Amino acid sequence: MSHHVLILAGGSGTRLWPLSRSAVPKHLLSLDASGRTLLRATAERVLPLADSVRIVTASSQAEACRDQLRGLGLSDDAIISEPEPRGTGPALGLATRWIAEEDPDAVISSVHADHHVEDEGGYRAAVLAAAGWAASRRGLATVGVSPSYPSTGLGYVAVTGNPLRREGWQAPPGSRASPELREAAAAVPAFAAAGFVEKPSLEVARGYLADGRHLWNTGLFAWPAGVFEEELSAADPPLAERLSRVVAARRAGDEAGAASLYAEIRPVPVDTLVFERTRRLTVVRGWFSWSDLGSFADLYDARVRSGEGDSDENVTEGEVVAVDTQRSFVLAGGGRIVAVVGLDGVAVVDSGDALMVVPLNRAQQVREVVDRLRERGSSGLL
Repeated sequence: MSHHVLILAGGSGTRLWPLSRSAVPKHLLSLDASGRTLLRATAERVLPLADSVRIVTASSQAEACRDQLRGLGLSDDAIISEPEPRGTGPALGLATRWIAEEDPDAVISSVHADHHVEDEGGYRAAVLAAAGWAASRRGLATVGVSPSYPSTGLGYVAVTGNPLRREGWQAPPGSRASPELREAAAAVPAFAAAGFVEKPSLEVARGYLADGRHLWNTGLFAWPAGVFEEELSAADPPLAERLSRVVAARRAGDEAGAASLYAEIRPVPVDTLVFERTRRLTVVRGWFSWSDLGSFADLYDARVRSGEGDSDENVTEGEVVAVDTQRSFVLAGGGRIVAVVGLDGVAVVDSGDALMVVPLNRAQQVREVVDRLRERGSSGLL
């Protein structure tokens, strides 16, 4: 039984426009002081945990992802590409079938390439614990973290009852995790799942913050390959059968046939396809600081927590002049000075060909700008 980590590197991050575009999606951006892209930071974070690390992405992004990962010692077949984007459900089904043909006893973890993590030890412990729980219970596992504020932009997973008993817990044999990390993973509490809730109202989110039973759904999942395929076949038999045909075509060298088969698949998230339907789900409770960087407000908060804020709690990058401005995020990326006066809680992002100005408490609405530009046919800006 070996441990494989899949890094999901898809999407474009529309709520971080104009930084994130279809040609340069969020996971290929450097959004902190380290200078690393989010994808490379994620790969470096999970390499100590796994026997193999693979990147799951669209064919159109495969070469850009490969360029970002040079020098990490990944295998030649580290990229598992979708012929075209069809959502995380088909993508993970495709990757699981590919790995299962090579290693039927594989335990697989799925992580996102575009998340921000401050406590890397806590993150690794939770990812490894989820793999251990999934393997030992022959089920699926997810990682939830305690909410730090009543978010209306994130999904939640509810837990029930007392922590599950941990007798007989084992890390996946063959994992390269250090003994200390295995020990930390074994100590991570886990619970039975009671259901998912997607982006609740503010009033409901406040209740979740108070009750302690609702955790942010991080999208960090784990499963034995055979278990995932059983659940996928139960949820959508035609999809499971088609994915098997796609993999067979690829292994026969028929990439055009694989692409034709894959094009007929409807897009669907893995959450709704598998995880919200299964009765075999364990929730591992993580204690690390985490953000999906889903908006400029999230990006600002993450960089303040990382110590990048100045005495006025501003985070600035590039040639910025800020006068009488507090708690704002100002990025001058267009090769010119950006000067702001009298702002409080505002994001100003200059990418050179576009300028975004938005109150941080309305940062989720950046997606509406992208929708408007698409309606106008301004594809060159997307």
